[in-house]
Amino acid sequence: MDYETAMIKLRGEVCSGIKLGLQNIKTLMEKLGNPQDKLKIIHIAGTNGKGSCTSFVNSALVSQGYKVGMFTSPSIYNFEERIRINNKNIPEDKLIDLMNEVREVAETMEVFSADFELVTAIAFLYFYREKCDFAIMEVGLGGRLDATNVAQNPLITLITSISLDHQQFLGNTIPEIALEKAGIIKENVPLVLYSQSKEAMDSIIGVANSKNSKVILNDLEKIELLENTKNGQIINYKDFKNLKINLLGSHQINNATISLELLEQLRKMGFEISNESIYNGFSSVTWPCRFELVSKNPDFILDGAHNIDGIDKFISNMNFYYKDNKKIGIFGVLADKDYNEMLAKIVPCFDVFLTVRPDSDRAMESKELKERIEKLTEKKVYSFENYQDAINKAIEISKEDDVISAFGSLYFVGEVRNLLGVSDY
Repeated sequence: MDYETAMIKLRGEVCSGIKLGLQNIKTLMEKLGNPQDKLKIIHIAGTNGKGSCTSFVNSALVSQGYKVGMFTSPSIYNFEERIRINNKNIPEDKLIDLMNEVREVAETMEVFSADFELVTAIAFLYFYREKCDFAIMEVGLGGRLDATNVAQNPLITLITSISLDHQQFLGNTIPEIALEKAGIIKENVPLVLYSQSKEAMDSIIGVANSKNSKVILNDLEKIELLENTKNGQIINYKDFKNLKINLLGSHQINNATISLELLEQLRKMGFEISNESIYNGFSSVTWPCRFELVSKNPDFILDGAHNIDGIDKFISNMNFYYKDNKKIGIFGVLADKDYNEMLAKIVPCFDVFLTVRPDSDRAMESKELKERIEKLTEKKVYSFENYQDAINKAIEISKEDDVISAFGSLYFVGEVRNLLGVSDY
């Protein structure tokens, strides 16, 4: 199988899509020798913040000198970046070899594996065979029935903030969604939990208590913000003083502190992680398209805010960092999202709107989105058929002290990042 064919298959054009349920992936992994049971796994679930926490923890452990596998989704530039060791993508030849091996096994099964199941199996095999010291596994969707949850003996689990998203799969209320995320909690395995709403916490802690899982919360009262600029943030948190956080946004402080709590738990388990490694890791961490400043004069911000909680945090950051600047927004929406609530939040924030159609069968046409915005405001709205034209227009109408932002799905902002010529990460 050549690389192009492998990518077609991995993107689901041959394989089936999402299959919630663990029996199929359990069978597949058993046939592959259960490599997930031989790894030290850090399992991370949540609605927003999974990628940032994965990146904080990974960066500190790599800085310490460990060999760290990192499994994330979706990809920004290319498929291989979803499976990394020490920040290097899985090589094409190894990906193809593993793809062939996993598909050959899958073809012997009564039900052929979904694409995410195949990718998860490839990641587990790769990290095991490359003798990773740790494997940080980010949940794809939910938790309880996600393919990554085939790992029944993780070292530690972490759950980030919970909000409404993917309700058709996970439930229509915060407690329902929280229970799905809590499905990654294992018997006698510690859980690090993002301090958040009582309704989410009660559901998760209830599951943890039933499994004798120690719960560690980040203590919001122990956070002291010393500096917050477009160059980064500096905080005091418990024994960590003047800790530089490279990622922007107040929500990243919470993500950083639960990552610190997880690293502290690993220390208590006997793993060597120096303060120096944590300081170096947190100050150098990168995570694309999460309130990412990619160019200046005018500033250009990319943010993968695609649900209401993400939009709230994005707008809060825009109003903090760019309170007095003219704001130009490039975005599109999916017709099956709660776009009315989204627009109610977005319209007051921006001064000019440029609508596009995301590359999805579920996307709203850019002209229709333009018309909906115009019913809500007298501000200027432009509509474009392709991303590059929208980018060009935004730059054309902007001044040096303005801010342009492209936001929405990670697939969309990732493509904008590519069109802007921003290098890989």
